[in-house]
Amino acid sequence: MFGRLRKIPKLGFKYGLAIFSIAAFIFFAYFWRLGTLTSGQSASEAAAAAASSSLSTIVNDPTYGPHKIAQFVSQKIFGHGAADIRIVSVLSALFFLVCFYKLVRGWFGKMISLLSTTFLAATPWFILIARNGSPAILLLAPLAILASYYWFGRSESSRAFYVLIVTCALSLYVPGMIWLILLGLLLARKDFGVHSANLSRVSKFGAYLLSALIIAPLIYASVNNLEIIKSIFLVPEQWAAALISLKSIVWSFLALVWRTPTHAEHIIGRLPMLNIAQIALATFGCFALYKLARPKMYLLVFIAAFGIITAGINRNLVFLTFALAAVAVALAAGLRYLYMEWKSVFPLNPIPKYMAIVLLSSLVLLHVSYGLRYSLVAWPNTTETRATFMLK
Repeated sequence: MFGRLRKIPKLGFKYGLAIFSIAAFIFFAYFWRLGTLTSGQSASEAAAAAASSSLSTIVNDPTYGPHKIAQFVSQKIFGHGAADIRIVSVLSALFFLVCFYKLVRGWFGKMISLLSTTFLAATPWFILIARNGSPAILLLAPLAILASYYWFGRSESSRAFYVLIVTCALSLYVPGMIWLILLGLLLARKDFGVHSANLSRVSKFGAYLLSALIIAPLIYASVNNLEIIKSIFLVPEQWAAALISLKSIVWSFLALVWRTPTHAEHIIGRLPMLNIAQIALATFGCFALYKLARPKMYLLVFIAAFGIITAGINRNLVFLTFALAAVAVALAAGLRYLYMEWKSVFPLNPIPKYMAIVLLSSLVLLHVSYGLRYSLVAWPNTTETRATFMLK
C-alpha cells in the first residue's frame, strides 16, 4: 500500500507536466498575439466578418453557417477586432483536434493518438487556418463525422446517434461536404443499418426531424438563390478548359508535397503543405492500412483525392484542407506501424520499446519546433504576408 502511495506524487507530477506542456503549446500556437501577429486583416477575413455581421446576411447566404453564427455572436459580444473575428476559428480548431484524438485513440491507441494529434496541431497550415478569421477551418469537418460515427459504432446509443446526425446536418453547410456525406452513406449503409437496428423509432424520428430543422435555412436560401447550391456542391463559377483544369489538379497535388503554383495566405512563399516527415509517415501509414485495413485506406485516399480535385477545379488551395484531414489519419497509422515494427524486432526487451518512444517523441518535438517557428516567427514577417494582411 505504501508503495502505491509513493507512486501518487510521481504520477501527479507527470500528469501535471503533461497538462502544462499541452496548455503552453495551445496558448502559443493559437492564442498568443492572435489579433496582433499581423498588422491587419486579410481580404478573406474582412469578407468573413462582413458575411457574419447580421442575421439577415447569414440567412441570405448560410454557407459555412455554423462558423458565421458563432462569429456573429463573437462580434456582438466582444467587438469587431481581428482577435474577435479569429477566436471562432481557434475554438473550432481545438474541437477538431479533440475529434481527431478520439478517433485515432480508438483506432491506434492512446500513445499514437497523442503523438499524431500533436503532429496535426503543430502543422503550419493547420495553425494558420486556425488563427485566420475565414471559415476555412470547417473544411476539417470530415474528422468530426468520422469521430462521431466511430462513437456511434462502438456504443450504438441514441445519444451517439443524435450527435452523428446533427454533425452531418451541420456539415452540409460546408461547401463540398455533401459529396463526402453521400459517399459515407453509400459505403457504410449496411454497417449503419446494423448499428441503428436497436434504436427506437422515436429516437430515429427525433434525430431526423432535428436534422431537417437544422438544414431548413440552407434549403430556404438555396431555393431563393441558386448560387448557394453551386457553392454547396463546389461547382466552380466558371469552368476552365479540360487541359487547364487537369494542370490545376496536378498543381494541387504538388502543393501537398513539393510546392504550390502560387502564393497562398496560409504558407510562406510557395512551400508545400506537408514536410518530409509527414509525407514519409503518411506513406508508411497507407502501406499499413493497405495490408490490414483496406476500406479505411480507400476512404482516406478518396477524401485526399477529393480535396486535391476540388482545389484544382476551383483554383483555390484552401480546399486542400480536406486532404490534410486524410493525411493526418494516415500519418497516425504510419506512427503506429513504425512503433509496432520496432517492437516486433525485440518483443521481450523493454529497452528498444522505450527507445522507439523516445525517437518518435523526438520527431514530434522537432515538428512542434518547426511548426511554431514557421507560423509565429517566419510567416508573419514575410513580404507576402504583410501585403496580404494589411486591411484595418
